[in-house]
Amino acid sequence: MFDHAYTFDLPDENLPIIKVVGVGGGGSNAVNHMFKLGVKDVDFIVCNTDRQALQNSPVPKKLQLGAHLTKGLGAGTNPEVGKQAALENPDDIRHLLGEPTQMVFITAGMGGGTGTGAAPVIAQIAREMGLLTIAVVTAPFDFEGTEKIEQAMQGIEELKLHCDTVLVILNDKMAEIYEKLPLRQAFAKADDVLANAVKSIAEIITVRGDINVDFMDVKRVLEQAGQAVMGSADAEGEERAVKAIEEALNSPLLNERDIRGAKRILLTMSSSSEHETAMYEQRTITKFIQDKIGKDAWLFKHGAIIDESLGAKLRVTVIAAGFDLPLDQKPFPSGTVTRIEPVAVEAESDPQNADELVDADYSSPGTNSEIAEKIDENEAMLWPTGLTNGVSISNGSGASTVLVDEERPEDAERIQQMIDYFGRTPANDWQLEQPTFVRHKVMLYEMPLLADYEIIRMRLTD
Repeated sequence: MFDHAYTFDLPDENLPIIKVVGVGGGGSNAVNHMFKLGVKDVDFIVCNTDRQALQNSPVPKKLQLGAHLTKGLGAGTNPEVGKQAALENPDDIRHLLGEPTQMVFITAGMGGGTGTGAAPVIAQIAREMGLLTIAVVTAPFDFEGTEKIEQAMQGIEELKLHCDTVLVILNDKMAEIYEKLPLRQAFAKADDVLANAVKSIAEIITVRGDINVDFMDVKRVLEQAGQAVMGSADAEGEERAVKAIEEALNSPLLNERDIRGAKRILLTMSSSSEHETAMYEQRTITKFIQDKIGKDAWLFKHGAIIDESLGAKLRVTVIAAGFDLPLDQKPFPSGTVTRIEPVAVEAESDPQNADELVDADYSSPGTNSEIAEKIDENEAMLWPTGLTNGVSISNGSGASTVLVDEERPEDAERIQQMIDYFGRTPANDWQLEQPTFVRHKVMLYEMPLLADYEIIRMRLTD
């Protein structure tokens, strides 16, 4: 007979390790949408300076930011107010992100006050707590004005300093895809993209399968990954594997970005037990991805899980990350990778493609690889001078024709084109590491040197 009774309080292992934090109006709307969809195995939180918006949210966990600073009236599209509001509640933020949290998604609309200013503060606190921190944010429409776009870019730059991974969704791209839908339905579709990103990650971690992918696998892919892209799609029928992977790699979340150059890949294939993923389907999907990325990816994790709700469908989720990591930066010291040199491509000399480059600027904050996706690193971009008309040159990756002085367009027209191309989107620090004419595909023309007798020599004191 025991003289003492002991009570053991075992931790609840079923508590979600993933938290999704909506910051500001746009971020809170996205989290409200996810909550109504019933996305499971994640914990939702909404943070806002607007007290009325918090009261109207169905999400149980809420945090009013800067109650003393803003008096519950919002940040007034001023990011500095949003930042100071978040700095008023650091202990509350830490409490909400406490154990057993391992991963934090931060959703926000960039360009406003609370989301733009407070989201980087919350991200910084999460990283200081050792949490895997991923931001999924939206960039404003072009028609919203230069000031809002500049504020959005600044907010994205600050997020990159404190997040492992930043995913940016272009509102303009969503508008192109869903332009015929009513306004409310179109915005709901944008929220669907955010919800799908979070749901896909949650399923990768929480749903066990024959080929298991756990949290540590996800962490190895996304930790300090910089720029990353994610796509997920379902398909059924005889060609479901091909359809699913093609649709996943054309997801709106990718912003039309190719996965070439990614150093880390996480692939999950989900199917029901009755229509389980076949071996040839797995090989089809993995080969499709390998053909896209070549041999540069030194970390390729893939898993197969059972989800009875899919029926005859096959779901493919792809996360590609590490675009800006050097080839010799591996997650572990051992192991070797055989690299296949890229195939030479034909150079393009049409500066009209610069429009496409400018439109892609928002889609890749925090990396130098956005340019590499639109301008292949082996593409001939430099036209040397001193060659005669019609001479073709080669830099080892294709040939291009040099335009000499008599072929050059009028200077005024050329300068106006450059202003149009360069002025649409401000360049970031990471972009400036590339020469301007390379980033915007501007051809360099030969300028004849002045003869000695045409030079008038004079002193400044004359």
